[in-house]
Amino acid sequence: MTDQRVAIVAGARTPFVKAGQAFAPLGPLGLAKHAVRGVLERHEVDPAGIDAIAFGVVVAEPGKPNLAREIVLETGLPAGIEAQTISSYCITGLRTATIIADAIARGRIGAGIAGGVEWLSGADPATFREPTTGLTMGQHMELTRAEWNIPRARQDELALASHRNAVAARDRLAGEIVPVEGVSHDTGPRPDTSLERLALLQPAFDPAGTITAGNASPVSDGASAVLLMSERRAEQEGREPLAFIEAMDYAAIHPDEGLLMAPAITVPRLLERTGLRLADLDLIEIHEAFAAQVLANVAAWERGWKAGRAIGQMDWERVNVSGSSVAVGHPWAATGGRILTTLAYEMARRGARRGLISICAAGGMAGAVLLTRP
Repeated sequence: MTDQRVAIVAGARTPFVKAGQAFAPLGPLGLAKHAVRGVLERHEVDPAGIDAIAFGVVVAEPGKPNLAREIVLETGLPAGIEAQTISSYCITGLRTATIIADAIARGRIGAGIAGGVEWLSGADPATFREPTTGLTMGQHMELTRAEWNIPRARQDELALASHRNAVAARDRLAGEIVPVEGVSHDTGPRPDTSLERLALLQPAFDPAGTITAGNASPVSDGASAVLLMSERRAEQEGREPLAFIEAMDYAAIHPDEGLLMAPAITVPRLLERTGLRLADLDLIEIHEAFAAQVLANVAAWERGWKAGRAIGQMDWERVNVSGSSVAVGHPWAATGGRILTTLAYEMARRGARRGLISICAAGGMAGAVLLTRP
């Protein structure tokens, strides 16, 4: 059997909104339905052509253990669409895309939707602690930040760049966003922030630390959905692929080695498998759980760390050109779909050939994806 090329054809998402605000009354299913309907309606997709949905959520909605199936039934999609729900912390969205992409590549289906939703307005506070250690993600990141000697000033510089890039990309990102409850844009990006304002913020997780609310991703609500098709199906429907999924990789380490350091394994392994280095990539999307995590991940890529070989020096002009999670927000299971969508559209806009995605996750896990265009 010859594998089919998997195309990213379209994507849509809700705005990402700080938890406890505009989307607090909606719940996971309500947000997820907006994202799925958005990608189908905005791109005039016949639901009868969708073979499968894989959708993710970390904080499950009570009484809806298979949220993906409820999305199918409550949005009026054909009942024959297979549906499964995935949970894998912050790489959940990538995991759903892997499930759909693998099914397409093997010829089992021709088209599917991958996505995720998080409604952290309703999350139990215990959700924000690592089960094996009892520490929050921020406390873990303070340990990694100290180990890698990441300075406060550099964290604030990266956070400022995230806000500036997201603000500059507002009009471009509007094409990916489906308005919900009168909200049409992400609420996180701040045009008025500055290094001086960021420097005034106090440490959030350790009195002697350097991680603040300004250089960490905000707790957010939101949902995203990505439409994947075989290259053949896209051609049959007259759709121009934004990009193709060339390769994916996942890895895990023990949280004691650095809770959010598994990208130091996934990205070098993915690039080695595809014969590439950082210099060969046109665009790079690094999920910003914390600015310190991005800087530690990149330092590991540049130096080599554990099983990950050194893969070159980072050109920061290629990184998160539309902003990322520090500014945009981070509804955990929705972040993978957001980044896949934003990168694919930006690659098509620029005519870029190669784009990389790196996402860390709690539990000491990570995922990486290589997108390509002809």
